[in-house]
Amino acid sequence: MQKSGGLGYLLVGASAAAWWLSKDENRSKFDGWMTKAKQKFNGETTPSDDAFPIHKAGNPHPEDIADNKMVNEGAQYAVNYYNKKEQ
Repeated sequence: MQKSGGLGYLLVGASAAAWWLSKDENRSKFDGWMTKAKQKFNGETTPSDDAFPIHKAGNPHPEDIADNKMVNEGAQYAVNYYNKKEQ
């Protein structure tokens, strides 16, 4: 009588998963899947399009000091990086 191959199948599956997760692209896909599954399990909903800050991109409100400061610092970083590369 032969033993069931349950442990062997488990090892083969774990090896295949480890091989598949060895690529960065696959790990990011898996992370996204797990995040979505966790949100569904916890009953969280996906935010509407209005909640995404991308709608403000490139057009910060003049009175939004924090956003204007962030945009300004981002521009300084790029200029400093370019200047260091040129020198």
